[in-house]
Amino acid sequence: MNKIKSIVKFIIPQCWWPEISFFRHLLLSRDAKNLKKIKFLKTREDVIVLGNGPSLKNDMEKVVKNSNNYDFVCVNNFCTSPYYETIKPSKYIFLDDYFFSENAHPDWIKQRESTFKTINEKTHWAMQVFLPPSANDRILKKFIKNTNVEIIKIKVVGYDNLIFKKIVQRFDTGYFGPYQGNVLIYAVYLSIWAKHKRIKIFGADLSFHKDIEVNQKNNNVDIRFRHFNREDHVERLMKNPEKIHPFSMSEIMQTTADSFRAHELLNHYAIEKNVEIENCSSFSFIDAYIRNELV
Repeated sequence: MNKIKSIVKFIIPQCWWPEISFFRHLLLSRDAKNLKKIKFLKTREDVIVLGNGPSLKNDMEKVVKNSNNYDFVCVNNFCTSPYYETIKPSKYIFLDDYFFSENAHPDWIKQRESTFKTINEKTHWAMQVFLPPSANDRILKKFIKNTNVEIIKIKVVGYDNLIFKKIVQRFDTGYFGPYQGNVLIYAVYLSIWAKHKRIKIFGADLSFHKDIEVNQKNNNVDIRFRHFNREDHVERLMKNPEKIHPFSMSEIMQTTADSFRAHELLNHYAIEKNVEIENCSSFSFIDAYIRNELV
């Protein structure tokens, strides 16, 4: 299959790839929704987006003290933290394949099942869970039967262009969005679509490139995983969801560059929509947004 994809990409001009990807997703994800068709849960104009960067450890108490003034968007395994039932997020984002792939590594399966069970047991308020179009939502629905939780697949594919006007035109259709390589990107993007006027971001370290080392004996690319609610650990950096194929340094650096580029596009798009985005993380490599503190 990968060989076929490589041949197709060699034959077809690169400028057509987004359109081909779009139509493929359109055909294969009939149960997914265009962003224009979604009625986003929203109780406040201001929203706090929580990434899973390690700086969130230092910032979470400050966030909790102000929790009554904001809606919240959370990602990945945040529900396993002691703050989940305090902040009561209205929107929850899963983007990584290991959350809904049948071929996920056993480590990921164990972790995701714990996450899904926690959402099912502890969510006593209305919350929307958002998934990418290719997600197998049956894996989530096997564990999440709580009627307070609405699971929504979004019919959106990543798009970029050197001409910003074209990006705005595509994003406005509800079928396109920024690069889908990092869950924080879509936590911010969906907050814009939910028509929040002010978005404050925490846990946006985006520092994984600083946690990477090349083993000087065997050239393995190793990474120190650091998250706000888990112990640090070092392991060889493998591609999700199966953890079979290792990352090369060029691949991880390209992913990093694409992520930073996506945040730049989000900031420009937010300005176009009269939305203010502030990076309130106590530590962050993202320079796309203005920096501020939570007040």
